[in-house]
Amino acid sequence: MKITLLLCFLLVTIETFAQLPTEKLLYPDGITDNPITHPYKESYTNSFVHTKSLTGLNRVYSYVSEPTYMVFPANEKKNKNIGLVIFPGGGLRNIWLDNEGTDIAIWLSQQGITCLVLKYRTNREQDDGEFEIDIGTYNDAIVQDARKSIHTLKSMADSLNFNREKVGVMGFSAGGYVAQLLTYRDSNEGSKSIPDFAALVYTDDYIEKYEKVKEQENLPPLFLAIASNDSLLNIKETIKYLAKFSVTVPKSELHIYRDGGHGFGLGYNDNSSVKNWKNAFINWVESLY
Repeated sequence: MKITLLLCFLLVTIETFAQLPTEKLLYPDGITDNPITHPYKESYTNSFVHTKSLTGLNRVYSYVSEPTYMVFPANEKKNKNIGLVIFPGGGLRNIWLDNEGTDIAIWLSQQGITCLVLKYRTNREQDDGEFEIDIGTYNDAIVQDARKSIHTLKSMADSLNFNREKVGVMGFSAGGYVAQLLTYRDSNEGSKSIPDFAALVYTDDYIEKYEKVKEQENLPPLFLAIASNDSLLNIKETIKYLAKFSVTVPKSELHIYRDGGHGFGLGYNDNSSVKNWKNAFINWVESLY
């Protein structure tokens, strides 16, 4: 009986891997003088997989020095002509590729949004809990990855039938840090890679970076979703921070759910209203256009 169950699990896993898009190098020619290197090869561990997971996977990657991406074309019958780059979370040390990446992309692509999931470069922790790689150097690297991912997705606009002027970003937890860092820098620098909209899902309070934005009212519209019982964040300060967004930046929305905790992903709990965040996002992004 145990052998039969194991074989069934392996067959489902193999089938799921076969259904996922090909993972491609973000920099096919490599990264010159890459500042993000690790003493170990890139690897992943398998975390708990929810029974409703659309991939049947929950891989957590670490020691990423060569970023990759996967593209999920929109459902042709529902195509909204919108593109989205997804930054999974993981504390900048790991990448929760499926719970906050491929699962999200599968669902959103089924609703008509073309998605690119980015596995960006990671930092690593010292024994004292501090980052091993200088945070300034690391921030430059992940902004480079984020910008490259947007340009990569936009280059596919004609072939995948979406509007290159309607390309946004979505970040979960630390992926929200990546999304904000990109958006704030590009806003100040007038970069062409600034997203047309941004979704931040259970992201932290980065008020000091927000306050350095020269023209906050000119930031792209922001969609913000968080659970009030998120135990990993300073929830009162984070909600104040996100609320400031929703008031200052035109066409922005803040959604606070009663429960869901941290890392709710697609929101699989049928007994919690947090399951509605993804539909709220769809309604919001459609209202922009």
